[in-house]
Amino acid sequence: MNKSSWIKDLSHSFPTITLNNLLLPGTHNSCCHKLNLNLLCNLPIVSHIIHNWTINQDISVYKQLKSGVRMLDIDVSYINNKFYTSHTFIIDELEQLIEQLQKFNNEYNDIYIIKFICRDNIDNDNVNALANIINNIFKDKIIYPKDYSNVLNTPIDIFIQNKKNMLIYMEYTNHMFFNSNADLYSSWTNDNSVEDSVINNKNMLMLMNNFKTKNSNVLNDLNWTLTPTSTEIIYGIFCCYYYHNIKSWIEPFNKIFATFYNNNIELFSNINCVSFDFINNNIIELIFDINSNKINNLIK
Repeated sequence: MNKSSWIKDLSHSFPTITLNNLLLPGTHNSCCHKLNLNLLCNLPIVSHIIHNWTINQDISVYKQLKSGVRMLDIDVSYINNKFYTSHTFIIDELEQLIEQLQKFNNEYNDIYIIKFICRDNIDNDNVNALANIINNIFKDKIIYPKDYSNVLNTPIDIFIQNKKNMLIYMEYTNHMFFNSNADLYSSWTNDNSVEDSVINNKNMLMLMNNFKTKNSNVLNDLNWTLTPTSTEIIYGIFCCYYYHNIKSWIEPFNKIFATFYNNNIELFSNINCVSFDFINNNIIELIFDINSNKINNLIK
């Protein structure tokens, strides 16, 4: 399977499959693979600590998409009359994200989903400024609600034939994209321990299944994440035998996702995406195997 075009390739083999038939691998805080430390702090030690406990991914958005990721979670802030990708702190100028999306579109044109989270100084009065930037650049690639109201149940092959590959969800209502509040449910359990997260994510799966039937047009995105506390950060700074950054903190948790999935397979029937911190090839391959089984069950 070509990871860079895997959905497009699937649609060629199975022209009737829809986004509701698939489980997409996603990333949480997708842009946060680096920080522009020049915008943060001139103190190297402080910048190092911020970097270690803020970064959520190993690779850029372009490389994520190329590796098979198909759900992006992107925070955007508006500071000093300019849009930035962000995660508590400024990550980079919005143009850097746009260039990566353009590069992937030009090279592979495979379908992917973006969830834009509006942060500092963005509200319903000015969200259209952000939307207009995205729309003006990608209007030929975007799957609009006015054209595809039942987007999750439309055969993917139709999007491919029409050369559309970007499905965008955005907060507020003053824009032309799908609405995050009405058309998407993204979980956030905000747990600090593995035990709590396993329990709460199972409860979240049951909740998602309660308000989404198989053919519903609500996109369900399960976030498989852990939130470190100040204790982890302090120990990470001063204790060499402890977790020293978010990646080392999250890796053991990511490894148990396969077991969690196998223990709750039936509850995943109405889940569209699972988003991870520090996604890796093993996770993506697992999601590919899950989709192979889903497709095989469809054609039986």
